[in-house]
Amino acid sequence: MPRVKVDADVELDKSILASLSFQERLAVGIGRLKARRRVTNKDLAEQLGVSEAYMSQVTRCMRDVKLSTLDKMQREWKVVIEDLLKVTEDDLPRVAALRSRRGKKKRTAEPAA
Repeated sequence: MPRVKVDADVELDKSILASLSFQERLAVGIGRLKARRRVTNKDLAEQLGVSEAYMSQVTRCMRDVKLSTLDKMQREWKVVIEDLLKVTEDDLPRVAALRSRRGKKKRTAEPAA
């Protein structure tokens, strides 16, 4: 399998792109949008009329998104939802960062033996 070097410590197979959940795809797409527009979760939340906490949870795959919120994203941000859900090899660093943040939280939540 072709591998892409993402960090000094993290490597991901390109095949991981096919296994991403809807939440992960959306989080990566929102991350890409934030980087292109140079905006924060707070900025995006204000545009949608939702809380910054809600937007943060969505970008960390901790919260499901309603269909009405997806529709609002499309209208307010002037994007096509399919584009937000499309993840390519260029997004591998974002996928690695997302998975590494989620992995750290899971490891710290384990009880000590």
